[in-house]
Amino acid sequence: MKTHAMLGLGIASSLICGTAASGQFTFQGMDYRVVETNAVAGDFNWTIEFYLVLNSDERLDAVAGDGINDKRLATSGTFYQNPFGGPTSVSINPALYSSFPSLEFDSFVTVGAMDSTGFPYGNNALQTIGVDWANFEDNGGDVYTDNGLWFVTPDDTQGEPIMFTNQNCEDKYGVLVSRVTVFGELDSVYMGALFQGKDNTGTTWQATGELTVWYPTITDCNNNGVDDGCDIVNGSSIDANGNGIPDECEFPDCNGNGIDDNDDIANGTSADCNSNGTPDECEMPTGDCNGNDILDDCEIFDDCNDNGIPDECEKFSDCNGNGVPDECEDLQDWDDNGVPDACEDLFAYNTTQGIGYSWIDDAIHDSNDNDIIWVDAAHINSNVDVDYSGKAIDIDVRIGNVDGTSFYMHSGASLIVNPGSHLNDLRSGTSGTATVSTESQLYVDGLTTVYRDSALEIDSGPSALLNDVSLRMSSELGTSGDLEGDGSWTCAEGSAIYVNQLTVDGTLTGTVDIYGNLENRGTVRATDDLLVSNDVVNDNLMAIHRGILYVLGDLTNNGTILGEVDGGPGLRGGSDEPNAGDGMRVAGNYAAGENASILMPHPNWSISVGGNFDVAINDSAMFVMNEATLKLNGHDGEQFVEVMSGDYGPTEDALSPAFGCTYPIGSLNIAVGSHVVLTDTRENDCDDFLAEVIYTESLNVAAGATLNTNGYIIYASEVDNQGTIIGEDDIIIINPPVTGDLDGDGVVGILDILIVIAEWGPCSGACISDMNTDGTVDVLDLLVLIANWTP
Repeated sequence: MKTHAMLGLGIASSLICGTAASGQFTFQGMDYRVVETNAVAGDFNWTIEFYLVLNSDERLDAVAGDGINDKRLATSGTFYQNPFGGPTSVSINPALYSSFPSLEFDSFVTVGAMDSTGFPYGNNALQTIGVDWANFEDNGGDVYTDNGLWFVTPDDTQGEPIMFTNQNCEDKYGVLVSRVTVFGELDSVYMGALFQGKDNTGTTWQATGELTVWYPTITDCNNNGVDDGCDIVNGSSIDANGNGIPDECEFPDCNGNGIDDNDDIANGTSADCNSNGTPDECEMPTGDCNGNDILDDCEIFDDCNDNGIPDECEKFSDCNGNGVPDECEDLQDWDDNGVPDACEDLFAYNTTQGIGYSWIDDAIHDSNDNDIIWVDAAHINSNVDVDYSGKAIDIDVRIGNVDGTSFYMHSGASLIVNPGSHLNDLRSGTSGTATVSTESQLYVDGLTTVYRDSALEIDSGPSALLNDVSLRMSSELGTSGDLEGDGSWTCAEGSAIYVNQLTVDGTLTGTVDIYGNLENRGTVRATDDLLVSNDVVNDNLMAIHRGILYVLGDLTNNGTILGEVDGGPGLRGGSDEPNAGDGMRVAGNYAAGENASILMPHPNWSISVGGNFDVAINDSAMFVMNEATLKLNGHDGEQFVEVMSGDYGPTEDALSPAFGCTYPIGSLNIAVGSHVVLTDTRENDCDDFLAEVIYTESLNVAAGATLNTNGYIIYASEVDNQGTIIGEDDIIIINPPVTGDLDGDGVVGILDILIVIAEWGPCSGACISDMNTDGTVDVLDLLVLIANWTP
């Protein structure tokens, strides 16, 4: 069977974001099909067509994006752009296909027509307004607009639907809206827009839709380039047993008689005593050790070692005379003398010296530094503890797991145990490094102690679970995987933990440097500075009683962090209020979940963030920063900052937390060298505004800093711009609103053009689009709008 990528069932997500304007129109969403694979030279690429699905008597006039419904054609990879093509189907000249074959797979947008001739329609009357194509054409990047469209007029035939076959082998009516070629087998393509057209009564409808598509992988066992599922649905292949595999791909015939083995068994031509679907005669040469013409699988025989071979086919010995063949017992022979150790009363073996022992204590006593001692797990578990007695030796516990024994190690010593072992207490040496190793999970159910100026290395594969831990001054605890703690951990000054991720389910108290990630699901209480070199995820309580929480990566707060940012633990100098500049310092991203809180009701408090500020809090009472400072202090690329407040316009009332549904900030500071981009990926406001904003008393952009509003509004009482603001029109000094335009939204924009297109043609009554009052809505009215366009 062959699995490859061609025209087959894909993986796609589609979301209808709007509703139709007419009760007779039902929006059916978007659909797609992959039309070619690797049609152009270079890396792996695939060509996809996006359609808007309609009924045969409906039509599409415009594909638009406005401030509420953005229009975007995007890929996580790169769009292919042919130098002889262009961004729309008007630029695709089919006369050049013979000279430049790859032009046929250029990336472009359209309404129906495939090229400049209008095929499959009579002509191509596509027009565009307000769309910046530069990134799409020059870089193979996204097409995005919140104030533009491509369209045809209702008089043009190319907006009428045609029959097409989608990726699931279904025939539908629809209108082509884009055809793009994407580099990257694992990358996706997204298209979303505001669509407008007319239903079968001539009534204008509007709806929003979006679709994300990944490159489809199909199963094609017969190598005909068509998905096996479509072969079966279309009748080109038969699937008699209904297992989804074409019958031509299934034909087992182990006995070579030209008949399907399943038919041999069903017809009684072949026996199948073990019911495994294979005729017995095909298994007999290797499956009948005693030669009685009965498969070993189909007879009852003694098999004490459960190896599937009758005991009569094997030879055994019984050195200990217990009536059980040695082969059927788990008896080791570490000294390789041919006699199981149990027959010699040996439970420990010094492999370096070649000497066996009945007691582990005797083996340790006689050992020298760097000796290796193997020991039986059952013997280890009969001891309360194993003391290395100051020896730098390696103890390897074999034949089972450790269960409840304590180990007191020494500098340079090691302990090797089987996966899933449970130690009681574990102690390092008083200097140097001791190592505990296992292939996977290790449990220490008692107390793990790392003494002053010493280290304990735990090499336990993915993770180890330590109950109680005591890290003395200047001690180190390290692992190549993860550590979990569900008991009480205490960390003294100068201690350090080296870990991929430390997960705290119990308590961690003290001061420590953690070199790795920290996930807190219990309680962390710092008695001095606490440093985390990577990311922190807090799902419960972190209390900084003294010192500072330093996070060099990202901080995700889904619980409560107390310390520098609260009025309890962490107050400086015994005063009743925080000192100027108190707050959190996050070198990476700060992310707060919807149930988290940021409570800083004082002008001395601040949050300094070097990465993204991603806050999902959806209760304005849990976000109090109307007097505090948010400082964006990134120096490595763009910083994305979440806009959170509902848009109530330029009102002073929104600057108060008591207003509700807003999240006012006292001072929003963009530091030198930072490049801040506003974004809206969370639903923070309580009134479900489609676009959220920022309210701040003071907006400060330092020299050398950049603020990109990205189309989102900042309402500010005062602005001090010493740097660069991209989108200055989005910075609104709180004052009365302005009025005047076709739809009364305060600007002349894309919504006004859509109204003109909707009323296109002779006026049968009052037409607000007939701005030159000549009784007809046509291009002259469109020119009036363009002449008064709001920048």
